[in-house]
Amino acid sequence: MSIVSRYLDPALIERLNHLQLSARSVVVGTTTGTHRAPVKGASIEFRQHRFYVPGDEPRRLDWRVLGRTDRPYIREYDEETNLRCMILLDCSGSMTYAGRSESKFEYAARMVASLAYLMLGQTESVGLATVGGATDQWIAPRGGTAQLSRIIETLERAAPRGACDLPAALHRAAERFDRRTLIVVLSDLFTPAGGVLQGLTHLRHEHHEVLMLRVLDRDELQFPFRGWARFRGLEGEQPQLAEPAVMRGIYLDNFHRHRAALETACARTATEFHSFVTDTPLIDALTALLRRRRRGR
Repeated sequence: MSIVSRYLDPALIERLNHLQLSARSVVVGTTTGTHRAPVKGASIEFRQHRFYVPGDEPRRLDWRVLGRTDRPYIREYDEETNLRCMILLDCSGSMTYAGRSESKFEYAARMVASLAYLMLGQTESVGLATVGGATDQWIAPRGGTAQLSRIIETLERAAPRGACDLPAALHRAAERFDRRTLIVVLSDLFTPAGGVLQGLTHLRHEHHEVLMLRVLDRDELQFPFRGWARFRGLEGEQPQLAEPAVMRGIYLDNFHRHRAALETACARTATEFHSFVTDTPLIDALTALLRRRRRGR
């Protein structure tokens, strides 16, 4: 299996080619036709052609190209530049957990590659930051097919381990970009909700749009363990011998409280929040996510 096909299988690519991710708010540089850059008086010199997607205005079709190739293309001008997206990927030790399916990190990494493939195919600019793990890595947003190779190579080198200071990563992202950016976060979000709220508030203050994607294993939702077991922490915690029947109620109560706090933090900062479970086929999870965003829901 090639490195690329490990993250992007043919069936997923075929489905992605029919979908489109776009920012909901007015973001500088959107090319999808859904939004306009809030910069007036820019040059309207012709820049390039782009393949037509549903929602584009028919008057922008290049009819000569359509007649010559029998394929619809849109004419773009210099006043329309690419949407800039930065993906933050949690590489903490807890992301290595795997119950009956692939690990949370493997699932999230394939989602990163899929979103990057989709947006780069729409002439957007995409970057990737790995947070936690052996080393933090930062690939600045760029367009072009070579960027997908850079992202996949970074995913291949990533080594999730140890703790991850996700709130600090959100603050760094807010300070690093000087114009509006779509920030996509992929994490299990096992971090204090108060810190997440502060990071999201900072991002929104800088007028960035945030898409929070939580990746969990089914075990973390149900705590299905039976009989005495030794629970080993994945981020340096000491192992503990415990009776799951006693722990289950406490764990689930804390889990639901924490989830409610995360949802409140996202609601207060106008942040989209979506949860994924690793036993759901990625192709179905992504299709549902992108269709919800296209409907503005």
